[in-house]
Amino acid sequence: MFTVKEILQITEGTLLQGSENDTITSVHFDSRQLTAGSLFVALTGGVRDGHEFLNAAAEKGSIAAFVSDEEKARKNTADPAYSLILVKDTEKAFQQLARTYRSRLTLPIAAITGSNGKTTTKDILAHLLGGKMNVYKTYKNFNNHLGVPLSLLQITPDTEVAVLELGMNHAGEIDFLAGMVRPTYTVITNVNDAHIEFFGSKELIAQAKGELLPHTDPNGFACLNQDNDLVANLAHLNPGKTYFYHLSQEDSGPKKADITAAAVSFDETGSHFTVTDGKGQFECHMPLFGDYNVANALPGIFIASHLGLTHEEIKERLATLEISSMRFEKINGRDGLLIINDAYNASPSSMTASVETFLSIYPDRKKVIVLGDMFELGTESEAYHQNVGTALKGFEKNFALVTVGKEAKHISDTYGRNAVHFESKEEAADYLKQFCSGNYGMLFKASRGMKLETMIDELKN
Repeated sequence: MFTVKEILQITEGTLLQGSENDTITSVHFDSRQLTAGSLFVALTGGVRDGHEFLNAAAEKGSIAAFVSDEEKARKNTADPAYSLILVKDTEKAFQQLARTYRSRLTLPIAAITGSNGKTTTKDILAHLLGGKMNVYKTYKNFNNHLGVPLSLLQITPDTEVAVLELGMNHAGEIDFLAGMVRPTYTVITNVNDAHIEFFGSKELIAQAKGELLPHTDPNGFACLNQDNDLVANLAHLNPGKTYFYHLSQEDSGPKKADITAAAVSFDETGSHFTVTDGKGQFECHMPLFGDYNVANALPGIFIASHLGLTHEEIKERLATLEISSMRFEKINGRDGLLIINDAYNASPSSMTASVETFLSIYPDRKKVIVLGDMFELGTESEAYHQNVGTALKGFEKNFALVTVGKEAKHISDTYGRNAVHFESKEEAADYLKQFCSGNYGMLFKASRGMKLETMIDELKN
């Protein structure tokens, strides 16, 4: 990957001790993840100062480290042969190393962003390509100023394509990350109310997501969601070819798109739909639910087809799809209870969509909807939670509603209809135990910070 001498040149660092002839084979900022021949990045912005873990890093096989405090570095390094590279800022040096490594890569890279669905879209595309190519994809949702450079530095010489996820909650972040990644293909899934606390309007969120497009390789392309006007209107920012994907619905009218899904239906095995692209039409099935997940599949199908997969190969791969946990994840509960854990994160639009999807499947079960607080909604948080309650009142199918947390009370108060609210997850979990039977299905949805999975643990076998 790099010699210590090269790293010194790239980062304008100083070698405090060790050898500039050592070769670094991997890079990480978590000392627990280090392997033989690795470079440890001693970050200083977290709860613990990374300089405290230099000896632990060496014990894991690391042979060098980025440090920014010479005194702490020498104090916490027992081995005089361990290379200490002194830089002004270890985080910036780490990012610069990733930027340089990216400049040496020739493989295609897909970069995905959006208010919702970016992890699912990443997983779908990576799974489709994985049947035919050696794929690297962003680990979990490591999509920020640390996760993206880490992902780039984990791409190996035998990787044939990379699929990376870019996240943000402030303007300028996507611009910074995309400038580092320099993607061949870009995808923007949607723009909605997620992170609106930091922006104030969806239009400003769209501008921030649109920062991805100018970094798209002019010889590559962007794939944009035509069903989201805020996304479709960003096309002019892309320097090269732009393609659109579209989910057909009866009331949507005709739209010109490069790939479309129609005839969408659901059963207990997942989604069924018909895909039409420039190469023809074919039937698909995947073990995911919701119109939004069918939409998430379309850019993955389009890019996979562009990279040489046939319709039949795409169809076979979709049928074996596995998605990251807590994204409409099916769990066997106690005494036959069916649990759907969709509690990885939530915004008003995604929460409403999740409930609507859940009510449309498993017709033989009575439904219990468990909703928790949504975060990062700013001063309008109460109104956004009330809007969810209003939306739920419009659903014709019967269900029991349980809300948990401080803000979620506005959902149940607005919904009415004998909804039950709890301030604590412990009280709510005890209440929910009465529904543990094969007659019930239970959906959990909230922002990540609510950690509703602790309640689910109380209801599992």
